[in-house]
Amino acid sequence: MAVFIDYARIAAFKVQVERMTHAAMRSVMSAYDPALREYGLFGYGDSSGENMMAKVLNDSVKPSAVKDAFPILDIQWDTTSLGMERELGKYAIFNRQIQEDMKYRAPVDFTLEVINRFKPMSGEMKEAAHTVDLLKKLQKLYDKREALLDEAIEIQEQSAAKLKGLPELVMNPPNGAIYDEMLEEAPVTAAEAAARYTDFWSKKTADEGLPLLEQQYISELGRYRSGVNNVVMGISASLQSSTQAHQTNLPEAITKIEEARSINEEMKRVIAEGQNRLQNAEYDKVGSSDLPGQSPGSTGNGNEARDTRSLASELVREEGLFDRLGERVSAQTSDFTQVRQAGVELNNQLRNVTSQHGVPIKQAVRQASQATERYMDSFVRNGASNVILQSKRELESGRGSDAQRKANDKESKGKLKEVRRVLARIENGGSASSEAFKSLEKFYNANIAFNQASASTSEKAEIAGDPYESGGNAMSGMDSLFGGMSGLLDNLGDELFQNEYALAYFNSTDFGQLLGWTEGGGGAGDVFDLKNQELEYIIYGFHNSSGNIAAAYAEIFGIRLAIRTAEGLIENSKLGNPLLVLSAAILHGITHAIKDMLTLAKEGSVELSKMIKIKLTYRDHLRLFLLMHSNNERKMSRMLALIRWNTGVNPEEKQTYAAGSTRSSIRLWFLPGVVRSIGAVMGSEEQVEDGRLFVERRADYSY
Repeated sequence: MAVFIDYARIAAFKVQVERMTHAAMRSVMSAYDPALREYGLFGYGDSSGENMMAKVLNDSVKPSAVKDAFPILDIQWDTTSLGMERELGKYAIFNRQIQEDMKYRAPVDFTLEVINRFKPMSGEMKEAAHTVDLLKKLQKLYDKREALLDEAIEIQEQSAAKLKGLPELVMNPPNGAIYDEMLEEAPVTAAEAAARYTDFWSKKTADEGLPLLEQQYISELGRYRSGVNNVVMGISASLQSSTQAHQTNLPEAITKIEEARSINEEMKRVIAEGQNRLQNAEYDKVGSSDLPGQSPGSTGNGNEARDTRSLASELVREEGLFDRLGERVSAQTSDFTQVRQAGVELNNQLRNVTSQHGVPIKQAVRQASQATERYMDSFVRNGASNVILQSKRELESGRGSDAQRKANDKESKGKLKEVRRVLARIENGGSASSEAFKSLEKFYNANIAFNQASASTSEKAEIAGDPYESGGNAMSGMDSLFGGMSGLLDNLGDELFQNEYALAYFNSTDFGQLLGWTEGGGGAGDVFDLKNQELEYIIYGFHNSSGNIAAAYAEIFGIRLAIRTAEGLIENSKLGNPLLVLSAAILHGITHAIKDMLTLAKEGSVELSKMIKIKLTYRDHLRLFLLMHSNNERKMSRMLALIRWNTGVNPEEKQTYAAGSTRSSIRLWFLPGVVRSIGAVMGSEEQVEDGRLFVERRADYSY
């Protein structure tokens, strides 16, 4: 019976020590930092955990106040220890506390407020993004190809223009027959020199052998020689400049035509590869998602955008065009060679006419004139036989809508210029909170180092001045958005909780006040203060007062541009030429995106799209951008830096996990040796010392 009594006391002792140890640890962990609690977080405060633990344990074994009480358990504390670890500033700990805070409301908020809004437009946006992506690539290649062909034609024209003065030096006007003329005036063409050649020799012969004073035709003969010399020099100069142009430039024209041919082949490859697009699967996943709640009706399946994309092959030039253009350049080279040969031969004859009799100059003139006239008709003069004009007409036949497209592009560039002006003013307008941002950057870098993570430089906000680049970037942003939503559908995990946590606890800019300031409507006020752009900082990470707000402005314009461009593809699908449809759609998108920005600023919200009348606020747009910028580690460091700046509490120094250990004992009443024997069998013989039984207990708690 004595053994069983002590055994019962030991069992009760172990239970009581376990309870006391846990109670002490609960008391220690109750001393959390109240400043962190404002952010839904728990971290141990500044009080001494060891003292608190010791006090609770000692108070738990105080003697009973009841007179003549009989203590069944005379518990004595031998040693206690407390270890604190797992700092809140570590990503894993911070992320777990975010999950605990957001696990009930975040999935509901996300699915109802984000995915259900965009689900109906997934099909339309998929086709729009696919079409813009393909046509933007083709537009660049198309314009480059056509520019090369135009340059080749221009080279032909410039080379041909070098010979414009040659016909007037050979025979003006051209005529098959050359009749003899009297030598009355100096010849200005080779034909006139040939026509007056007989009379020249007659007068030259008449004066030969006579004294100088008796010679009658000195002035006429001098004028003839001077005229012939001028014609020779003129023909030589024309042939020399033309030879350089033809031998140097026409091969370059061939090179440009072949380069244009290569680009044409690349366009074929782009069209073939563009049939399938990896990003489309993300849109399909969102569109087919089965979520609770009601979604608006579908806005369409993107047939119009798909039909426009199917016309892309019309932008490819037929292969024979490049062959014909190359053949015409080769023909120009060949015809010029004949002109040059005939011109050189004519000049050789002209150089001999004043010193030799019987020079066949008329035949040389006729040959040079025929070669020159043939060249002029084929490459210089307007007419049906001008092959350069034929090339131009062939090129223009494939550019029926280029003029309207370029007019659209010009208007789009003008509107983008205004948007870029506003963005530039935002970037240069903020100088507030500079010291705050310096401190914030210091806190951010410290947390990055604490977690041994890699920091990155934030990319400057930009809105491209080129309409096609701007539209393409907008659609790329939409790809990122649907990709983010698709990823969260697979795993409603860390990123979702972090994003919703950021929305729940951090402030954002007053967009109406911001845009009013950019339009000259008063001062910026506290728009650029750090306290009013915390959410923007979490998304973008600029450590200055304007970078984050400028980035948000640029991305809001981008997402509005993407949605409105998709609508523009529908409204302009009947225009036929795919590049004209694209330019008109982008112009529509830019125009209405600018209106949306003003509406968002003045009314506080804007309709999601023309077909979906759901309102999106400025913070709704920021929620989308949190999805698009999936840098979880850096976002957590930014949030922790903000928490430290706002509260003055360093999360890297606040532990969230406590491990407490105790060693206590009670005196054995009966037969300590027997208990020692039992303990030896149980493997705990060392716990019995001097008639007392020692027990160690450990309790771990975390927030």
